[in-house]
Amino acid sequence: MAKKRKTREQKKLADQRHNFTHSLANHSHSEAKISLQNKENVKPLIKPHAVVSINEYPYLIKDLSKTGLLTAAIITSQLILFFLLKNHIFTIPGLIY
Repeated sequence: MAKKRKTREQKKLADQRHNFTHSLANHSHSEAKISLQNKENVKPLIKPHAVVSINEYPYLIKDLSKTGLLTAAIITSQLILFFLLKNHIFTIPGLIY
């Protein structure tokens, strides 16, 4: 799966964060407050009620259906094997049910 690339706004926020931490280490406390005030003016990138569309993850339904079918096949085969062993239709040496 490929990594999601950062948007320009995310890069600007990261740059401001980095500059803020560097300004705390290198400069006085008053300059750090200025950087903090600039950071507060930036609007958040995440929407509070973002709806995920189905087209955003086209592989998800296919993968979940494959996983569900494989799980159902494994459980069914275990139940069939248990039934065969319990009724002595099929025997495995050294295994007693």
